[in-house]
Amino acid sequence: MKWTKTNRLERKLTFRMVQVQILALLLFFGACVFPLVVYPIFNELGDAKTLDVTVAEQFAQSLRSADGRTIVVAPNARLQQLFAEFPRIWFHASTESGASVSIGEMPAIYREVAQRSWDFESFDARTLNSGTGGMGLRTEESPVGTVRVMTGNGPVVSAASLIGWILGALGAGIAVTVVIVSAVVIPIVVRREMRGLKAAAAQARLIHSHARGARLSLHDVPDEVAPLVLSVNDALSRLDESYVARERFLADSAHELRTPIAIMQTRIEAEDPFPAQTRLLVDVARLSSLADQLLDLQRMDLTGTSFVAVDLNEVASEVVGDLAPLASAAGYELSLIAAADRVVVDGDIGSLVRALTNIVQNAVAYGGQRGEILVQVDRNGSISVSDEGPGISEHERDRVLEPFYRVTHTTRGTGLGLNLVDMIIRRHLGHLSLGDSASGGAMFVINLPLKSA
Repeated sequence: MKWTKTNRLERKLTFRMVQVQILALLLFFGACVFPLVVYPIFNELGDAKTLDVTVAEQFAQSLRSADGRTIVVAPNARLQQLFAEFPRIWFHASTESGASVSIGEMPAIYREVAQRSWDFESFDARTLNSGTGGMGLRTEESPVGTVRVMTGNGPVVSAASLIGWILGALGAGIAVTVVIVSAVVIPIVVRREMRGLKAAAAQARLIHSHARGARLSLHDVPDEVAPLVLSVNDALSRLDESYVARERFLADSAHELRTPIAIMQTRIEAEDPFPAQTRLLVDVARLSSLADQLLDLQRMDLTGTSFVAVDLNEVASEVVGDLAPLASAAGYELSLIAAADRVVVDGDIGSLVRALTNIVQNAVAYGGQRGEILVQVDRNGSISVSDEGPGISEHERDRVLEPFYRVTHTTRGTGLGLNLVDMIIRRHLGHLSLGDSASGGAMFVINLPLKSA
C-alpha cells in the first residue's frame, strides 16, 4: 500500500514536541549530568572497587541464639557458597547487649573497630595496606534482633559498573517516561489545545450558500490562528453582501421581465390565428413561468417564506386547469389522476404550482405534439408528469437539471427551467427525478416529504 504524507498540524506539533523533548534530555545529560556528576565520580574513584555489603544481610539471617546470651552461626546455602568462592572472607556480628560471633580471619586492624561497632551505624573503609582489604559495617535485622555486621575480603563491586547500573536504570526510567509522555500525554495536550481550531473547522463545513450570516467562532482559537479566522469571517461578510446584491438584481430583473412578457402574450392572443401562434404562446408561457420561478426563489431566500399546509391534489388540479387549453391547442390530451385522499405537505403553494407548471409546459414543448400528458398525484407525497414523446436518454437525465444545459443545440429554451424547478423542490426538502413513462416517453417525478400529523 502506498504511503501518503499527511500535513496535519496536530500530528506535526506532536512530532515536534517529542523531538524537542528528546533533544532537551540529550542536552541535559550531555551538558549537566555527564560533566558535572558522572565524570567527577569516575575521576575520584577511578578503577576502585567497593565491597558488596549485601552479603552482610545473608550473614545476619544465619545467626541463631544458643542460650539467650550467646549467638552462633548456622550457615545457610548462600553463606556456604560465599565461603567456597571467597575462602578469605570473614564476618563479625555483635548485639547491643555485647554478644558477638565471628567467622573467618578478621584482620587485626579491624578488631578494635569490632569492639566499638555499636558506636557506628554503617561505614566503609579501605586501608593503605593492600593485603588487609577493605571492610564494611552495616546494621541488619536478624533472628536474634538488631546486629552490627562487619565483613571483608568478600565480593566487590566496580565503581564504574555501579555507576553504569545507576545510569542504565535512570536511562530506562527516563525512556519509559518519554514513551508514555510522547504516546499519551503530548497527543492529549495538543488535541485539547486544538479544540477551538477544530470547532471552527466544523463550523466552516456547515457554511453553504443558503446559510447566510454564519461566522466562525473565536472561542478557544489560538492567538496565532485568530487573524486567519477573522479574515475568513470578513470574507464571509463580503460574500453575503454580494449574494444579497446579486439576488436583488435577479429579483428586480425577473420582476421587470414580467411586464413585457405579459404584453407579448396579450398581443399574440389578440392577433388573428396564424400557424405559429400556438408555439409562440407556449414559449411565452414558459418565459413567464421562468420569471415567476426566479421571483419565487429570491422571495424564499430573501424573506424566508414560511411554509404552510399544501394539498398536492389542489396544486395539480390548478395546474391542469390552467394549462389544459394550451395543451389542447398544441395537440395533447392533458389528464389528471388525483389521490383518493388529501396529500398534505409543508410548502409554498405559489412556487409549487409554478414548478409543476414548468414541468407540464416542458412536456407540451417536447412531447412530440401528440398523445397524452398525464399528471398523477400519489398518497406518498409525489406528483408525476409523463408524456408519450421521445423521452430523455438515460445518460442525459442527470445533466438536464444543470443550468443552461440543453439536450440538443436545436432545442428551444434557455436550459434554466428544470434547474429552477429542482432548486424550488430542494427548498422544500424534496427531490426531482427523471425516468421513462409506460409509453416510452419522459416522466418527471416530484417527491416531497409529507406533513406530520
